Amino acid sequence: MYIARLIQCPALSLSGFLVALVMMSGRTLAGDPSPVPTDLTNGGVIERSSTYNLGATGLRGYIYTRAANMHDCVQGRTTTASRQILVSHVGAKSPADGVMQVDDVIVGAGGKLFTDDARKSIALAIQEAEKEQNMGILKLTRWRGGTTAEVQLKLQVMGVYSATAPYNCPKSQRIFVAACKALEKEPLANDLWGAINGLALLATGNPNYLPKVQELARKMGPSTLKFASGQPSAWAGYQSIFLCEYYLRTGDKEVLSAIAEYTLAFAKGQGLYGTFGHGFSELTANGKLHGSIPPYGPVNAAGLVTNMAIVMGKKCGVKDSEIDAAIMRASNFFGYYVDKGAIPYGEHEPWPYHENNGKTAMTAMLFGLQGNRPREAQFFARMATAGYNNREYGHTGQGFSYLWGALGASVGGPSAASAFFKQASWHLDLARRCDGSFTYDGSEQYGGGNTGDNTYYGTSGYYGLSPNACYVLTYALPLKKLCITGKDANTAYALSLQEVEQTIASGRFDMDSKKMTPLQLVAAFRDWSPIARSWAAAELATRPEAKAMVPELLKMAEGQDAHVRQGACETLGYLKAPEALPVFARLLVHSDRWLRYKAAAAIKEMGGAASAIAADALKALAKTAEPLQPISWADPLQLAQGQLAEALFYGPIASGLNAVDPNVVYPAIRAVSTNAGGMARMRLKGYFENRLTLEDVRALAPDLLAASESRAPADTMFCQEIRMGAVAALSKYHFQEGIRALALLLKNINGHGSDTRIPILLKQITSYGSAAKVVVPDLKEFITIIRNGEVPNHPVNLKKVSDTEAAIKAIEAATTQPELRSIKK
Repeated sequence: MYIARLIQCPALSLSGFLVALVMMSGRTLAGDPSPVPTDLTNGGVIERSSTYNLGATGLRGYIYTRAANMHDCVQGRTTTASRQILVSHVGAKSPADGVMQVDDVIVGAGGKLFTDDARKSIALAIQEAEKEQNMGILKLTRWRGGTTAEVQLKLQVMGVYSATAPYNCPKSQRIFVAACKALEKEPLANDLWGAINGLALLATGNPNYLPKVQELARKMGPSTLKFASGQPSAWAGYQSIFLCEYYLRTGDKEVLSAIAEYTLAFAKGQGLYGTFGHGFSELTANGKLHGSIPPYGPVNAAGLVTNMAIVMGKKCGVKDSEIDAAIMRASNFFGYYVDKGAIPYGEHEPWPYHENNGKTAMTAMLFGLQGNRPREAQFFARMATAGYNNREYGHTGQGFSYLWGALGASVGGPSAASAFFKQASWHLDLARRCDGSFTYDGSEQYGGGNTGDNTYYGTSGYYGLSPNACYVLTYALPLKKLCITGKDANTAYALSLQEVEQTIASGRFDMDSKKMTPLQLVAAFRDWSPIARSWAAAELATRPEAKAMVPELLKMAEGQDAHVRQGACETLGYLKAPEALPVFARLLVHSDRWLRYKAAAAIKEMGGAASAIAADALKALAKTAEPLQPISWADPLQLAQGQLAEALFYGPIASGLNAVDPNVVYPAIRAVSTNAGGMARMRLKGYFENRLTLEDVRALAPDLLAASESRAPADTMFCQEIRMGAVAALSKYHFQEGIRALALLLKNINGHGSDTRIPILLKQITSYGSAAKVVVPDLKEFITIIRNGEVPNHPVNLKKVSDTEAAIKAIEAATTQPELRSIKK
């Protein structure tokens, strides 16, 4: 259960996920400034449960943490408004002991008051103090009881990071040695967290660790292991990677059998799109392997690691046709996101930032380990490198970002890893404690942290992930002892110094763009980064000069350069330029599939004004629809269709579609209802429920029945929504076929989100009155299904049973029924 909590907790409801997507897809690069923080010297009330480690000072402290907007949140500007730090913890026998007290307020460092982000400012002051020439003296401006004074802490001298850190860097080496001493004291549990600790110990190259690592490996991978794809979680990928790295490091054949079991089980359990959920895929309708990932749906944070494990198993000599096929499926799916954005949560549209809690870095590693995918490996290595500002953002927290970030950047070579490290070094030094150990400070999306015993030295981690292990792996990159830390890396993937410089610039482009001219922003449409290109479009649309540039942008949108076309299209959408509507209509069927997506997104930005091209857009939906099989890896999820479906059926255009020829509307609805993705199909839910007339339902009834009976093969997180809409339309007009459809859906919907859907279905069934008696046996069967489930006495399941029993009672007591219709008439 703790694995489920890892990604799902706090529970990600449908509405919550959609809100997150909306917030992420917004174009605003700056918003209202954060509210003025409480003055900590004036007795302000604060929440002390979330604090930050203050480096090797021996202090933890409360720092005002609130991003100005969602964009700043993802870009790491979460403590920008802070100018004070309230001391919450003082470590015994630490540099701060005897100098600082709980409730002191730090208002400055290095002899200056804070005039910028207090957290980053104290981190930089710590780095300065740790230089040899400053002899470890950290000056703090301390407020205590109404009096302000300058005090000094004596830190250990660590030196300065070299230009190539962590490579050829004495300071990095000192930090690494101390972190190893902290790590070696931690237990090696037989689980995924123990596997990561084992990887970190292996990465050190220290032979003294091998006996305990061997013990863990043989415990984790006994020769008797039988691992079926149907039983455990895909998170076992970490354990398999550990065993593979251990075998390649030591040649211990005792674990080879287990590696083969893991690898083949993963390959057979992979979904048809190359993804995994918390567990493995279903069988197909005809009983074959590689069906859909069942609801909750794919979770790429787990699936990417599992796919890495398959690649690593092949490196260890495991052979089977399923393995090569699985590597190809995963490569096709995740390779689709090249030149589009970061890897999303599941089978969704690209994440519109460079990094997403380590998934970009994991993808760089997935392709880097293969050694024969240069385009994908270099792109995602650049994305990981440019994602330095995104380190502190993540659903459920930031643990995987800290684990994989530097490793993913290193796929682009030492220069890329060094550049990433340089940008992150302030945070690394803030997370390091005076005893050489590291802490984890993080929270849902962003925020501070805490320690297990509420002391400076207490344990901390991301659901069990050791911060010491994460940072030992980072600082072990120069040793190249493991495949994931650069052993046998393809040097052809190394980015040039110019590419590295451009990559780092792209990571901060959102801020740099504010100082650029409109022509410079247009030039940025050619940036290597799809994220920077989108930021350029968003910024250009805010400029007064942009309106006059519309004619030129229209030409660019239909020009020769793919990136320029996309950037121009995006800008025109933000400008809501009515002249662009005919252009958008043409672009919806362009051979550039990602341009289709950008055109559909631009139409969505236009709102109701885009009704002028509704008929053309509906025709494009029907024309560009593709069969579900064989999968078109050029656009496996048909994301452009999903964007256009949202624009047409989910927004202000929808209210006017009744004026469009039904012979144009119906084929578009059929195309969306058979789209690969659950979210795309979901866009029809409200339209089905609220806008279909009786004649519409008569015409679409076979399609509605089909939509209610079958799940989308991809993105099953949202697969139930169109099904709910379809049965709602049938029951609204009391089509008798809807009775069976409702009962069938009821029995097949008992999963994520069913607690809110089941009462709706029961109400619709009972609306048929006595006619619903035909499905009473189905309702009783549904009760049996719940009672035979894993947790029948859970309050949610008890309510499902009581609600269903009440519905049965109402149906059996009914003596009347509404006038029924049939799709056969």
